[in-house]
Amino acid sequence: MNLLLREIRRNPVLWLLASVPMVSVAQEVKPEAHTLLFVLSVLAIVPLGRAAESRDRGRGGQNG
Repeated sequence: MNLLLREIRRNPVLWLLASVPMVSVAQEVKPEAHTLLFVLSVLAIVPLGRAAESRDRGRGGQNG
């Protein structure tokens, strides 16, 4: 657990992972707030894209 917290503190992009549960809460509380849901969803996807990018970079950009 300490390793996870240390990594989150070191990498500010991971702070955006907090928006993942916020999307679900916002959907339940205010389902008609489409712009808010869109923005929160984009913020939730950013860390996943960064992780995939760094994974590909670690493999030398090779597919597969």
